[in-house]
Amino acid sequence: MKKTGIAGFLLSVCLLLAGCTSQNVDTTPVWQQTLPQTGVQMEVSNCTLENSGPVYYAMDRVDTDYWTEKTAVQVEGVPVVTLYGVDPEEVELRFVENVSYLYIYYDKVMPQPDLDYVLTETNDGALQYRLDTVYNYEFVITTEQGTDSMMVICHRDSLESANTGTT
Repeated sequence: MKKTGIAGFLLSVCLLLAGCTSQNVDTTPVWQQTLPQTGVQMEVSNCTLENSGPVYYAMDRVDTDYWTEKTAVQVEGVPVVTLYGVDPEEVELRFVENVSYLYIYYDKVMPQPDLDYVLTETNDGALQYRLDTVYNYEFVITTEQGTDSMMVICHRDSLESANTGTT
């Protein structure tokens, strides 16, 4: 009887996990752009676009007086970022923290594959990043042509990202 109960429990857990990982992804772009320095085509899909445009950004908390404007897309849902014309080693994925009006590079920890995001390569060689954790992300793309940076600010179910200074 115990073996049957344990086997049933394990089967239930496996089915639950299989259901969690087999989410359908809508690859219809809600935002797309050819990045100016690298020429990489970037698309955001599987979410609702709330806003796009510049935000204020600083590299660390010490230099908040020295901010720049960076392009960002604000989305609701589980975004999938697709990059065409780039190799995985040319992409750095970072967390970005929101403090008041300013977004700051969060260097204490980096996004973890298969925990914060899932990276896959499509049949045509594009890279797809499914951003599973509600955070603010920065994609830094460096190729021989130059470097581009794009932020993806995530909201889900009317929740701000976990590393946002507001709730």
